[in-house]
Amino acid sequence: MKLLTYFALLACVLFIASANASTLESNKVTIVVLSQKEGYHVAHADSMRKSIYEQADALEKELPYVVLSHELDIKSSWTIIPLLVPLSNKFPDVDWFFFCLDNTVIRLEKLLNILGKFSLSQDVWFGHMLYDREPTIIHHFAQHTKKFKYPHIASGFAMSATLLKRLSKQVSESKEPKTDFSIDVSYEFANFVLNSTAVKLHHVSKLCIVSASDCATYPRFFHSCSSSVTPENIYFAVKTCAKYHLERIPVVKNSWAKYDLNIGYFSDAADKNLREAYIVPNTTKGHCAKTYAILQEASKMLKKRNFDWLAIVDDDTIFSVARLLNLLTCYNPKHSVAIGERYGFRMWDGHHGYPYLTGGAGVVLSAPLVHLMIEPGVCTCPSATTPDDMYLFGLCLLRLGVEVVHSSMFHQAQPVDYSHAYLASQEPISFHKFWSVDPEAVYNDWFAEADRVLPIAATSKHTEL
Repeated sequence: MKLLTYFALLACVLFIASANASTLESNKVTIVVLSQKEGYHVAHADSMRKSIYEQADALEKELPYVVLSHELDIKSSWTIIPLLVPLSNKFPDVDWFFFCLDNTVIRLEKLLNILGKFSLSQDVWFGHMLYDREPTIIHHFAQHTKKFKYPHIASGFAMSATLLKRLSKQVSESKEPKTDFSIDVSYEFANFVLNSTAVKLHHVSKLCIVSASDCATYPRFFHSCSSSVTPENIYFAVKTCAKYHLERIPVVKNSWAKYDLNIGYFSDAADKNLREAYIVPNTTKGHCAKTYAILQEASKMLKKRNFDWLAIVDDDTIFSVARLLNLLTCYNPKHSVAIGERYGFRMWDGHHGYPYLTGGAGVVLSAPLVHLMIEPGVCTCPSATTPDDMYLFGLCLLRLGVEVVHSSMFHQAQPVDYSHAYLASQEPISFHKFWSVDPEAVYNDWFAEADRVLPIAATSKHTEL
């Protein structure tokens, strides 16, 4: 008897789910694209919105609401939490909110079918779940590991309106987290949801990591916009110091710097292992004066050689030059552009919080921006030991009205610090740190194949000022 009752209940649930799937209307869904204000990303977000509207028309459905977050002009919207109250207030009658990036591909009919299978009365959110294999620096070495799941935002995640309203109330009551640093938005937002409501993320495999015929969503791999950027267009500045000349510089020269590049090594001293170093001030921490001196010297080089771009990297940054050049084809070097991996400092503070580009992942600046930053009084360091990336590539750019451009292909940490599935959905440009790894093996595993299109330098090339 109990078994019959169980199957009867199961049949009822399946019937309700099927009914929901057939009756869910697209105008009951708000799609939130976490977009950026830079032109390339605006174009992608606009194209995505157009595609969603065209799909709704083809299905003979009413148009869903599509919100491009950059158009809302809400500070720190990329951390998601500041969007919750405005979204709850603006769309009181929708059933679902779906969050994604401007490179997420959405197959609207399949997404609506998935949404229709969930009960509208429940607090629920779902996405393609990621987890940590071991405690990692980008998640503050938390001990969650496999027990804690967070969504792959490039695949998108859905949240019932009831749950979003609960979270919105938490924010309105100033109960959002007050952490100093925003590093991985997906992980930190999942923590906020769990701590605020005890609701765990559900895994839905059809929100895919890579494209397949049954996917409702998946992230689009990056495609270059042209072939216009070559090594002749960019100057590479390597931050180092005498302490690491023998340990790190040979790795750099044997990996990404073995190609025919315009490159300079900026150190506190020249020695027999790096006679060509440009001498700049050094400190044991912060390095603002050092990086500012690099900007000053590099500005001369950019003007002298008419370079479009400056890439500043650490002596323990490993990356693909070819992939970086491909990325830069999509940005205008005549504008003030700063590209890298975006972190945030006290983003909950609407007055004093700010985003910045983290230095270890590599930072790329357009020539006009470099020249602007070294004008007297514009970006002068408060002290020699001020954190260089937070100040120069954060606060200073904020004062200049330059919004940093985030690319998920830059990485401040090592490959092991990221979920396998997360890395599988992209072609990384950089990793950082030589701790407990063979850095040349990291280069060979992740970047060597992409860089084979580049010409090898006949001799060690050093671009003179």
